[in-house]
Amino acid sequence: MEKLNKKLAQEFESPFHAYLLLGNTSSHLLKQAKIFASKILFGIEEDIEHPDIKVVSSENLNTLGVEDIRNIIENDGLVPIEGEYKVVIFPPVKSLTEEASNALLKTLEEPSDSSIFILTSSGKFWSHARDDSILGVLSTIKSRCRRIFIDTDIETEFNFSEKDFINFMESNKREDEDFSNIPQNLVNALKSLKDVGNDSTENIFKFQEFIKIIDKYKKEKEDSYQVNHTRLIIASFEYLTRNILLTKEFGKKEFRYCELLQGSMDDLDKGIRPNTVLNNFAIVSSKL
Repeated sequence: MEKLNKKLAQEFESPFHAYLLLGNTSSHLLKQAKIFASKILFGIEEDIEHPDIKVVSSENLNTLGVEDIRNIIENDGLVPIEGEYKVVIFPPVKSLTEEASNALLKTLEEPSDSSIFILTSSGKFWSHARDDSILGVLSTIKSRCRRIFIDTDIETEFNFSEKDFINFMESNKREDEDFSNIPQNLVNALKSLKDVGNDSTENIFKFQEFIKIIDKYKKEKEDSYQVNHTRLIIASFEYLTRNILLTKEFGKKEFRYCELLQGSMDDLDKGIRPNTVLNNFAIVSSKL
């Protein structure tokens, strides 16, 4: 059973009205936030389901909007049912829109004695998590939260071994995802994309093979849990980028290649079709 982080264990007897938990692993952050909530409410270090512990959700894959915040504050209410507090947790995989941030800020400016907000923010793969995880949060919200950085013992070597890749995927997954049995051929296909400067035809072939393997993997898992096609590609590109950044031969071409990978991830995140994004990337990267 996962233990509560020592920094959080020091907080539960006299909790602050709002926390910003920062770290480099999204799944670990959310787990710690839920265990912290149960410790505050019931004195136990367990990840439990309870109406006084609310994890904010949204139909949007990547963001929480102003209506999501209003639903929590106005519709659900902030009055606890059983515990002394109602704890509201904002998961790290969903960022707040500007309108949502402003709506939340109004609540944080006039905190209730019976509610605790836990915001979580995980850092990106090619920057220092402590710095990067703070960037997506408005300074006005940060100033009203107690900030605690929670690191994880999970280490990733980015060496394209099946175990290492699965470890990376599992540590950054959403609650309803399971990447524990990703096939080695997916990892091999991703590794083949590491070469910089291939001609466009060869690049397109490699990217299409990569998508084909992901499609097959997704189809095999549809009956057991949801695998988001786009998120799997984005996370794979994160892993690939980190591997390239760690190579000894890193130069201008490699840096530009990483920039193109980041641009592709941003386009995928915006909802552009994966085939379109990857074909464009294959053509542009062949000119490096």
